[in-house]
Amino acid sequence: MRHSPVALVSALMISAAFGQETMTLPAKPANPHAGRVLALREAFRISDAQGGFYFKGPSQIQAVPDGGLLVADEDELLRFDAAGRFVVNMYRRGQGPGELRQITDCLVRGAEVLAFQEQPMKCVVSGLDGKFLREFRPDAPVSRLLGLAGDRLLLASNSAIPFDKIKKPEGDILDIVWTLALASPEGAVKATSLAYATKWYAKRLPGAMIADYLTFLLCAPLADGLVAVANEDTYVIRIAEPAKDAAVRTIRRDYRRVKYEPEKPSDDPNAPRRLSIPRDYHNDIQKLFAVDGRIWALTSTLVPGKGVLVDVIGPRGDYLDSFYLPLPKGISVHELARHPLTIAGRSLFILEELEDGRLEVVKYEIIDPAAKDR
Repeated sequence: MRHSPVALVSALMISAAFGQETMTLPAKPANPHAGRVLALREAFRISDAQGGFYFKGPSQIQAVPDGGLLVADEDELLRFDAAGRFVVNMYRRGQGPGELRQITDCLVRGAEVLAFQEQPMKCVVSGLDGKFLREFRPDAPVSRLLGLAGDRLLLASNSAIPFDKIKKPEGDILDIVWTLALASPEGAVKATSLAYATKWYAKRLPGAMIADYLTFLLCAPLADGLVAVANEDTYVIRIAEPAKDAAVRTIRRDYRRVKYEPEKPSDDPNAPRRLSIPRDYHNDIQKLFAVDGRIWALTSTLVPGKGVLVDVIGPRGDYLDSFYLPLPKGISVHELARHPLTIAGRSLFILEELEDGRLEVVKYEIIDPAAKDR
């Protein structure tokens, strides 16, 4: 695809202090078809009606190279094949070898599935057939398994939550700092100096504490050892190279922010209690994915009848494309950052809730109507 010279011009500034580029994306992406609406074609749907799978509350969905997926759902880690058929439950509850109390993160590495548990810290490795292969314990404290960086694992540790800084009766905003690290397949951890702060909002209640995220640590491993990170409420993407402990560039966009409107309280007395978040705008970037070596940034712009606005950015900061990706009904900007979904290649894997409250996991093929023109 040929790039328009105008579209590739960025406001570029070299940061003398850190030796890295800071660039602002141009007003329009390079693709002349930017702003179009993509389509979704259902590939399969997994529900209790099809095979007795009753999803209780999936927290993670991961794609498998064969076109299938993994679903982490409380005390289950379920693998389904490319036709949506159940293959195996990889979860073993307990404290012995190959057993877990809960799954913090999971990912697929070739023919292996890694399930990471923060407390007590360990990583269980299984084959795609569910057979337990081995486990290891990282030799330094880490709390997230973020992805793969070449032949090593990309992890993160977080600073202690400063609950002592909660002074105001209405609550306080707390900084939680995440530091990237790399680990060998055996669990030898090498920390970096790459640190990114996220924000919590916390409030003291009689005999309890309630907290909620204001911003999230979003990471998308790219090619050549690079990783894209978004951690702020404004439109900022940072490119880093953990193996060299280097911050490479910062990418910004003059984004039209989406005003925050508080959610209406649930009528369900059993619904989880949520804090009233003190903010004016939603986070500009809700999710971050690596697709074909490019960054897909799902923004807070959700347009009825179109979907969520997605920006496509090259690792060098080229603003390549922008389009609307349809989402199932009922997904609002309030829950998009937390909603279980993943994008792999040209496939969207997503959790859907039916009107009767039942949960289904669906695989869609992403159809680009302009692809034939490119």
